[in-house]
Amino acid sequence: MGVRDDPRSASAGRLAGAIASVLLCACAARAPQPVSPADADRIGVELDRLLFDAYNRCDLERFGNLLEDGIEFYHDQGGLMQGRRSVIDATRSHICGKVRRELVAGSLQTFPLQGIGVVQLGSHRFCEIAAGACGGIARFVNLWRHENGEWRLARVISYDHRAVP
Repeated sequence: MGVRDDPRSASAGRLAGAIASVLLCACAARAPQPVSPADADRIGVELDRLLFDAYNRCDLERFGNLLEDGIEFYHDQGGLMQGRRSVIDATRSHICGKVRRELVAGSLQTFPLQGIGVVQLGSHRFCEIAAGACGGIARFVNLWRHENGEWRLARVISYDHRAVP
């Protein structure tokens, strides 16, 4: 009797198939649900509000909870910053109590990235708290990942920093 004829081999094959099915279902349950363009806009506005409310209030715990551990932050003047701790530390050192961020009205666009999350494009002003004036403006691209029901900022490109005209 060959291996193919062995009833134990057939049982093992069925068991392996059943295990694979369970694992596939478990993985599918964790996969992000598709995001419609209308949902992307709503989600994008809320994520921007949550992130920059924490940023402006220097609530670094809440701010950090919105960042992926392996976040990559690309800045046209400061270069690449990697990791949640680096971004939090830089925010503490250079932003807290010094700068407030304002989204330029009408500039935020959010698009779904199926199986990943959403990508945001927009412009924002940076206002010096001591001076009481917004002296800088820049553009940004944010990639938000949606995994296990949680939204986390994974990539940031902050560019075209210039004085407010």
